[in-house]
Amino acid sequence: MSLKKKSNLFGTFAFRLTLWYAIFFILSLIIIFFVSYKILVADLVHIVDRELLAATDKIDQEFHQEGLDQAKLEIREGIEQEGANRVFYRMLSAHLDIVETSDPIKWPCLNFPIMSQWASIAAGGQNSFHTLSPKDRPYKIRILTRAIDDGKYVVQMGKTMRDEEELAKVYSKVFLGSVFILLLCGIVLSWLEARRAMKGVGRITSTAWNISQGEIKHRVELGHEGEEIEDLAGTFNHMLDRIEQLMMGLKDVTNNIAHDLRTPLTRIRGLAESTLGHKDVEHYKESVGTIVEECDRLNQMINTMLEIAEVDAGLKKADQTSIDIVALAQQGCEIFQPVAQDKGINLEFKGPTHPVLVLADASRFQRVIANLLDNAVKFTNPKGSIYLEIKETRNEAIILVKDTGIGIASKDQSRIFEKFYRVESSRSTPGHGLGLSFVKSMVASMGGNIAVDSVLNNGTAFIINIPLKSL
Repeated sequence: MSLKKKSNLFGTFAFRLTLWYAIFFILSLIIIFFVSYKILVADLVHIVDRELLAATDKIDQEFHQEGLDQAKLEIREGIEQEGANRVFYRMLSAHLDIVETSDPIKWPCLNFPIMSQWASIAAGGQNSFHTLSPKDRPYKIRILTRAIDDGKYVVQMGKTMRDEEELAKVYSKVFLGSVFILLLCGIVLSWLEARRAMKGVGRITSTAWNISQGEIKHRVELGHEGEEIEDLAGTFNHMLDRIEQLMMGLKDVTNNIAHDLRTPLTRIRGLAESTLGHKDVEHYKESVGTIVEECDRLNQMINTMLEIAEVDAGLKKADQTSIDIVALAQQGCEIFQPVAQDKGINLEFKGPTHPVLVLADASRFQRVIANLLDNAVKFTNPKGSIYLEIKETRNEAIILVKDTGIGIASKDQSRIFEKFYRVESSRSTPGHGLGLSFVKSMVASMGGNIAVDSVLNNGTAFIINIPLKSL
């Protein structure tokens, strides 16, 4: 089944991201509008209240300075100035007798019995503000009731909030219009940004599709959609590099197996065919013994090759514990000491007197040392020397295996860690070309690395660096 299919707009992450952004944006704007509208209305009411207080203060001042008649005149002038349909005045005595009032006929919406109750309360020295919402008028009325002349009179002043409500309506229209424009722009921008961010994912999908068709060389192009997408693309490319490396390694192993197994299998077959032509029992025994040795060699080669592949692929995890590499290296020297003496080679060990601890698998480390010492003994002439030394720095341990042997040509040094690779001078020496490849894989599994320094006919040194165990 094809991985590619028609894109469903409503099922895309970009659409869902835009939708959620739009919902969040709308809810945020609704909350902002509600809060700001309430604040605006409250401020407008405070403005009206201050105007009413200022007007009644002026009446109170006229009353004290000029008397009742002047106060009445001030009320009438205020009515004429503001408009009889917009401002309502009423002055009552402490006994709630009407002293001066606007034309009640023009204010049938007012509930005068309730207003009288407010006046009665105000006569006791308590000012009050009230808002009426009459059914026969499109605007609310704000009314102030307060006492003047030390409670001898009560003034009630009402004002329609037409201007204030009109302003609030204009604010609502402007805000909602702005919200619509901002929402439209926000949706478009969020869609474009989401699509831009998803371009990186699209490139990864396209690359994965091409790889599924066998084009393993394809890689994701890095864009500028953001750090997260770039990290994802970089990690994906790193994974592809690793997969390609493993595939190339598998290919090399397959080719090497086909080449290196052919020789011992051919030898086994030849021995078997030649044995069939003889009736001598001793000849049979000798041939069978040789065949067994070749089979053991094949079995060892296959097991080593499988172990290297498993370690390189991360399939075979060793139980890493704290090990003292000084003690293990010294044991390795003791094991190879008799072999070196038989060949007339001087084998020396040098290391700290205290333990050097690293996190590693003890058996793997022992096999690394054994492989390096075995190679050194093989390729060092009699009366030569081999040195195994352990050094310690602040963060890592250094293992040095140095010999005075035949050395390695510079053109071969970059390939000696490849599987089945053997330099020309070592082809006559027993072995299958997996030793150094095994060493490199084992050292890498310990978190370390290995390097070679060699001069042809002047010895070779292998340097291993392994991180020390952190305290």
